[in-house]
Amino acid sequence: MKFRCIHNSIRLRVRKSDLDILREEGKVGDSVGFGGPQSFGFSLETGEFPTIQAVFEGGQIIVRVPKAQSDAWIQSEEVSLEHLQPLDNGETLQVLIEKDFPCRHTTESNLEDTFYELAPEDPTVC
Repeated sequence: MKFRCIHNSIRLRVRKSDLDILREEGKVGDSVGFGGPQSFGFSLETGEFPTIQAVFEGGQIIVRVPKAQSDAWIQSEEVSLEHLQPLDNGETLQVLIEKDFPCRHTTESNLEDTFYELAPEDPTVC
């Protein structure tokens, strides 16, 4: 799973294997270590939530998706789920969850674990 962020926007890009884990265990995540006990974690989980939501708890970003919505999305050819989450300061956080496409400029990608079959035909898109 990949995590990207920019001002008030977070994006998770998930591979097929990530979605297999999410479907079986209800949660998938990863972390980046900074030496010693310090790390930054991020995860995607499903459950009985009213809507997609992102929270920051215990030093990690957790994106939660209602189970019915997650199950339907995993089984579909729909590429992404998006939610605009209102913030206390009047701004909005964009939460985007996407099925991961292979990068066309690298030969390292394992095509079988990406959603290559859903990728646009445009060779300039990664």
